[in-house]
Parts: sequence; structure tokens; C-alpha cells
Amino acid sequence: MPTATTTRDDSADARDSQNFIRALARGLAAIEAMGKHADGVTLSELAGLCDLDRATTRRILLTLVELGYVRGSANRFLLAPRVLSLGYAYLSSIPFWELANPVMERLVRTLHESCSAATLDGTDAVYVARVRSSERVIDVSRTIGSRIPAYCTSLGRVLLAAESVDQRDALLKKSPLVAHTKNTIVDRRKLMKILSDVRKQGWALVDQELEMGLRSLAVPIVDRTGRVVAALNTSVQPTRVSAAEMLKKFLPALQATAAELGHARLARPGI
Repeated sequence: MPTATTTRDDSADARDSQNFIRALARGLAAIEAMGKHADGVTLSELAGLCDLDRATTRRILLTLVELGYVRGSANRFLLAPRVLSLGYAYLSSIPFWELANPVMERLVRTLHESCSAATLDGTDAVYVARVRSSERVIDVSRTIGSRIPAYCTSLGRVLLAAESVDQRDALLKKSPLVAHTKNTIVDRRKLMKILSDVRKQGWALVDQELEMGLRSLAVPIVDRTGRVVAALNTSVQPTRVSAAEMLKKFLPALQATAAELGHARLARPGI
């Protein structure tokens, strides 16, 4: 399977560069940390999450409040709706996904199952497009911009498999390998072998590793240079569709749609 690149540069050289603005990095880290706590955080909690002292954390919070990205409620702070503008700015800068939706809608009508597309950001897969089936709705909590761990999801494994062996290993070492279900594979050696197989076969099937009752199949979306730019998947309830049936009936449709999306990207580049 072709190669891909991640969107983050966590190297020491980048962080020590004269061009690296530490205050900005801390502010963005605070936003990311708060995004994982829907009920808000206290100043002390955020300081712990970001590994900062209280004085620095207080200045960051007050700045974000002043800019409208955070709102305070008693002793707790929550992200404000303005944060959405950051994500939508990214999505609106990618006209390709405007073309992707009708193509994905046809796939949903064919499979009668929901489908999603994602890109890799560090150790997570991030949804950039989602089309739900009106007949069956699965994992409604996840929307565009939602993040899922790459190591235990079909979208994530396709994206990880597109990386070099060294990069895969580095990303798995950074990933908190948590057993979300009894099926979750958390052994790094096994995961490296799985990713090698995914790269060779060009698809990933994950059976109830992120949550029970969810089986998913993903394939890569490849540009004309052979680079994997995203992954496309569909998810089902295991009681309705077997793994063998997914590979026999769903895989060809997913691959055809991924190829169509790859061609669409050639006409309207930009991911």
C-alpha cells in the first residue's frame, strides 16, 4: 500500500527552533486538552493536563476567554462555540470533500450502511467526512472533527499501514494502547504485524476493538502520486453482517468508491 505522512511534527528540533512560538503551542494544547472534557475543567486540572504551572495556565485561560474560545462557569472552564471555527476553517479550505459527499452518499445507498472518511493526525484518525444511512444509525456521537485512536480502528490501521515501518513503530509507541473491549489488541508486536498485513492486502477489518457491537472495514484513498491521503470505511453491527460477508460484498464497493474519490481529488486537489 502507498505511503502517507502525518500532520504533526513532534521532533525536538522543531520545538527548539527560533521559529517555534511556545505560548501559541501551549494555548493550542490547552484547547485540545479541554476538548476531551465536555463538563469542563478547573484551572488546576488544566494545569495538570498540560503540565504547566497555575500562573501560566491562568494567563492562557484568560487569553482564551478574552478571545471567545473559552467560557468560564463558576470555577470551571469550557470550550466556547467559537472553537468550531478552527475546525471548519480547515474543512472549508478543502473543496475536495464537497465532491466527496455525493460519492459517499451513493455508497451508503448501495450498502445500506453508514460510511466515513478520515485522515491521520498523530496517533488519531480524524473524521473529515461522514454520511449516515437513514436505515441504520451507528455511533451517532462521532461527527466531522471527532478523533478516534488509530491503532484499534479500521480507518486508523489503514492510515498507519501507509506509513514507513519506523514511523508506524514510533506512532504505536506514542499511542496509549488501552483495551477498550475484550477484543482490543494492545500488543505492539502484534499490531506491527497486523499493519504489515494491512499494507499488503490494501484493507483493514476491525472487529469490536473500539467498542462492542461495531465491526468496520476500511480501504485507502490514494492520489496520483501513490500517496494515501485518507481512509474510507463502513461500519456494521456484527449480528447483522459477518466478517466474511463484509469482505465479499462490501470490500469491492468500498474500493470502487475510494478509487472514484481518488480521481475526484485529482480534479479538485487539496487535503
